Amino acid sequence: MSETKPLRVLCITRAYGEDKGGMERLSFELISEVGKLPDVEASALAHKGPKWLAPLFALTVIPAALAAARPVDVMHIGDPVLSFTGWVLKKITGKPVAVTVHGLDITFSNAFYQAYLTLFFRSLDLFLPISEHVDTLLRDRIKNNELSIEVVNPGIHDRFYDPSLTRDHLRQLLNSYSLTLDSEHKVLFTSGRLVNRKGHAWFIEHVLPRLAEAESEGGPKILYVIAGTGLESERIRSLAGDNVVLLGRVSENDLKVLYNTVDVFVQPNISVPGDVEGFGLVLLEAALCNRPVIASKLEGMTDAIQDGKNGALIEAGNADAWVHTLRSQLTQDGSVTMARDHTLERFNWRKKAQAFVDALTIVAT
Repeated sequence: MSETKPLRVLCITRAYGEDKGGMERLSFELISEVGKLPDVEASALAHKGPKWLAPLFALTVIPAALAAARPVDVMHIGDPVLSFTGWVLKKITGKPVAVTVHGLDITFSNAFYQAYLTLFFRSLDLFLPISEHVDTLLRDRIKNNELSIEVVNPGIHDRFYDPSLTRDHLRQLLNSYSLTLDSEHKVLFTSGRLVNRKGHAWFIEHVLPRLAEAESEGGPKILYVIAGTGLESERIRSLAGDNVVLLGRVSENDLKVLYNTVDVFVQPNISVPGDVEGFGLVLLEAALCNRPVIASKLEGMTDAIQDGKNGALIEAGNADAWVHTLRSQLTQDGSVTMARDHTLERFNWRKKAQAFVDALTIVAT
């Protein structure tokens, strides 16, 4: 009896890095985990240079990709920006090409880019949206029921959880930013890029003042800590009062302290046309650290958070609901009993990598 041949996969990505942004880390971890699976032989071509050169990678990678594609069964490109690369590889080799779809990479409204997608994107063989919301966007975009589409959520590595970290560690961290953390403080935390859709400004304007009102009635003192950089930095800073702290870019060690010691992780996204949240890895990172996670019931975040299991989902832009939920949460002891286990089970990388390979196997046969 002959042994089953391994599935040979070539992964091509313009965004790749262990300690970088969401798309880069997703590509890095996906390729790494797929390579660990039995009966899979994975190779990769990745852009590791300056980010501003990444779009040119769609052209410059083609010669190396054609050579690497000879022995493989199926090719995978990391996002629709590489659609031309995938189209060329498919035309020349005749082998199937799959693509992961993140959300913004198909909603970006630039007319030239949309024409580019029309020419090359829909000719690929398998589409892998990272959430149910991105799946909906994708189907609206390509309007072809015969295309092969399979939702595969990202996985998550358990790299931040450290139950030995205490409130004293958080106090020391904030002291290093010349901030004083009182014993009466309840700390809300948000991490990620500072862009409009993340809802930082909305939250500061519409929710924090009402939580401050509760403080005057004997409620807890609120401190809202924001880690990250982005286009909205100055606007958020202009709105921030004494109870808002912008830390900017933080180290992984500082992020670990924050994830394990704050009272609530909040992600108050708002709806911004053309700018979507494809998934929400930071929500899973906080849930793995047994933090209460409260997020907008919006877009791809509804795949990351299952209401009542690893967090709470609140109607986006509903200040009353946000205030009510936070007041209720902040009067509890802050303990979370199920979020970590649920998140580990649902989003472990081995399971997600296997789902990815199972989808590739269908188009490779």
